Amino acid sequence: MFGLLGKKLSHSFSKTIHESLQNEHKYNLYELDSIDSFLKERQFKAINVTIPYKEDVIPYLDNVEGVAKVLGNVNTIVNTNGTLTGYNTDYDGLKFTLSHNGISLKDKVVIILGNGSTSRTIQHLCKANLAKKIYVLARNPKHGEYHLDAFETLNTAQIIFNATPVGMFPNNTDSFDFDLNSESSLEAVVDLVYNPLHSKLLLQARKLNLKAVNGLMMLVHQAVLASEYFHNTKYPASKTIDIYKTLLLQELNIVFIGMPMSGKTHYAKLISKLYKKEVIDLDKALVLAEGIQIDTIFKNYGENHFRLLESKIVDKYAKQHNKAISTGGGVILNPDNIELLKQNGIIIFLDVPFEILKSFNPKNRPLLQNKDNLKKLFDYRHNLYVDSCDIRIIKKSLNEDLIIKRIEAEIDEYINIKWT
Repeated sequence: MFGLLGKKLSHSFSKTIHESLQNEHKYNLYELDSIDSFLKERQFKAINVTIPYKEDVIPYLDNVEGVAKVLGNVNTIVNTNGTLTGYNTDYDGLKFTLSHNGISLKDKVVIILGNGSTSRTIQHLCKANLAKKIYVLARNPKHGEYHLDAFETLNTAQIIFNATPVGMFPNNTDSFDFDLNSESSLEAVVDLVYNPLHSKLLLQARKLNLKAVNGLMMLVHQAVLASEYFHNTKYPASKTIDIYKTLLLQELNIVFIGMPMSGKTHYAKLISKLYKKEVIDLDKALVLAEGIQIDTIFKNYGENHFRLLESKIVDKYAKQHNKAISTGGGVILNPDNIELLKQNGIIIFLDVPFEILKSFNPKNRPLLQNKDNLKKLFDYRHNLYVDSCDIRIIKKSLNEDLIIKRIEAEIDEYINIKWT
């Protein structure tokens, strides 16, 4: 019996990772409010442990090995003939993540947000790798630590770690009350949140062209190491990267933006089949939620009311995973929509040149009943689409197969370069 022990596990990726490593062994999720009887009965072969039990499990163990003993927290327990031994694979998971992303700690000034068990793991790694200075910031600082309010006064940081749940699902829009621009020496931001895939903190780092790394690779690598303990085996070094890329592509939303009539819904459907993703048409979802057609909303309540309803629908589906999302043409008018969609998605702009677009029939398009509006909309929105997208597909040709191949190639390149 293998699995994960924690309190809230419904959004955990651990089951997917472990069963991809050893598909003949079922991996269970044990959501428990109390761990006492579970650990005393010892009716498992090996388990992982997540918050809030990484420290609580230690009194139940017969042995605590390696860095787990130093850190005082355990995320892997192996039952060998009734003897429980605890390990910590988070430490090496984080170490692997930094190395893979080319982030060195030596002689660096580091800020760590949070002072819980994950923070202690980061601190230990920073000290072991000869960081120059380590500042720990928290809402309730302990001796030698700083309050979060001190962030902008500590303006020499080169690397920032987030070891708090700020910005974690379902509170995706939560953020810190500081600006990364205050850190003029900043090189990289590592947020150990991985749901959403890009927190608000990481999105800000990306806008500043900093290295922006989430906690997904750390999660995958610690699971690979835990599985080695579970099954007394070794995996090749490439295993972590292979699983990471597979999981990332599975969890990512592929989001289409562009002018009305640019083919967003059509290509969302085609891409959904290619990548086995559920299709979400935001306009249809809005109509279903409100029980009223979009042209009627425009006519009876006006565009501003429609945009408020649209943002509610964006908020709902942007927090989900593994979707092929077709947006309305005006979704880019609200920057908050784009920020939400980027948290779990790659945004693809289907850029149809105006000379082609004007030949299409704008039926059932509330803003295009007057054909002169098409040019005005195109001129006003085009730069917004360009600024909002991660991938731009210029549709000079309407060859469907060619366009799909280009989209597929661009997604592959984006994942390999921007996300790894």
